[in-house]
Amino acid sequence: MWSNLIITVALLCEVGIVEATSVPSDVIELNDRFLEVKDDGYWFVEFYAPWCAHCKRLMPIWEHVGHALADKKSLVRVGKLDCTRFSSVASALEIQSYPTVIFFRNGEKRIYEGERRKEAMVDFAVKGSGPVVGILKSFNQLSELRKSVNEPFFVYVSSGNTIAELYDEYSWLAGKLFWSRSFYRSAPDVLRLKNLALKLPTVVVFKDNEYSAFDYDKDKNLTKWINNERWPLMPLVTSSILRNIGSSRLLVLAVINKIDRRNESSPVGKFYSMITKVAHTVRTDLKLSRYYQFGWLDGNDLANNIVLNVVKEPDYLVINASSYEFYSSGDASSAITAKSIIVFLERIIAGDVIAQGGSSITQRIRRMFFEISSSLVEMFEAQPLLTICIFGLPLAFLSLVTYCLCSSDFSVDRDEVYPDDDDDTDISDIEDHEKAE
Repeated sequence: MWSNLIITVALLCEVGIVEATSVPSDVIELNDRFLEVKDDGYWFVEFYAPWCAHCKRLMPIWEHVGHALADKKSLVRVGKLDCTRFSSVASALEIQSYPTVIFFRNGEKRIYEGERRKEAMVDFAVKGSGPVVGILKSFNQLSELRKSVNEPFFVYVSSGNTIAELYDEYSWLAGKLFWSRSFYRSAPDVLRLKNLALKLPTVVVFKDNEYSAFDYDKDKNLTKWINNERWPLMPLVTSSILRNIGSSRLLVLAVINKIDRRNESSPVGKFYSMITKVAHTVRTDLKLSRYYQFGWLDGNDLANNIVLNVVKEPDYLVINASSYEFYSSGDASSAITAKSIIVFLERIIAGDVIAQGGSSITQRIRRMFFEISSSLVEMFEAQPLLTICIFGLPLAFLSLVTYCLCSSDFSVDRDEVYPDDDDDTDISDIEDHEKAE
């Protein structure tokens, strides 16, 4: 392994793409010529600044990522680039914060936004270097996949080597959703699915320890079906995926926190368990399942920004992600039951509940002021003295200047500017001058 790495680094140094280092490493130190080779194969690169504390914490983990991928004999080349030395590269790639981790796949750039753990980043790189549509060749391979993958994945099922129009649409969707979901193809005997009659060719989704197939007669549109089925029963919803996950259905979001949701003896844990059961009920309901997708929020920050008020945990909201409208039952958390949630969802469909909020200009202005005030409150709670110094001293100085300007007397008497004595003196001087002549 070391010999292959040394040869690779030596060749790259020869053409001036990497910086020569004295310490052996599986992470390549890149320079400004990286722009010439970034479209060639697979690159997993950390863009950092030496003074950045977050970058320093990531560095040892990044070394482990490089070592793990080298052990797997992966085609992914792991590198790092100092943006303070090679600012032209940072500017060309629009690096705006440090550290920024980017995967380059044959010219396609994908920013890594996942957890900063070795395992998570290695899995991301392995997926990024894999085929768009993988092949499942055995039932054991499928079983291992279902055990190891927590996110939903799709399998195109057909008999023989027949490629139908359905596969063209499937492969196109696989390319579009490649970074967020996994796509495979297989023969029907590999899946061994019980109690599921397959009309071939078709697509099967595996998620939440269950599976279901695309139905031509009921679902009709494969693209819409995959977009709906690519989310698990209760995913964690963040601001970055809010619009994607709510693109075709209303979102029923549980406002809880990550720590207490698994503790079923706590109010948050009991609420999460109850709303998860409601999500199962809604999924099996042919009518409600067409309108709602469930999820949960870690904390109330996102909910507060939508409602423009403080949402206490635990609670739930129904949100239209495209318009920022929301529906709130107004019930106290202790009074919320599984039945009351389902009744409330049915009332929304019937039009009996009026949507609040929205994305009008007035709401946007209110949201801006709410976010500013919330940020100031958070700053004061975290660092009261620093907040007072940052905002209090300038405000005090401005107040003092304003007071001085307002209290000073700037009125001027005309006599002070044009005194009468001066006028008389000027006239007498003129008369004396005329007499002398």
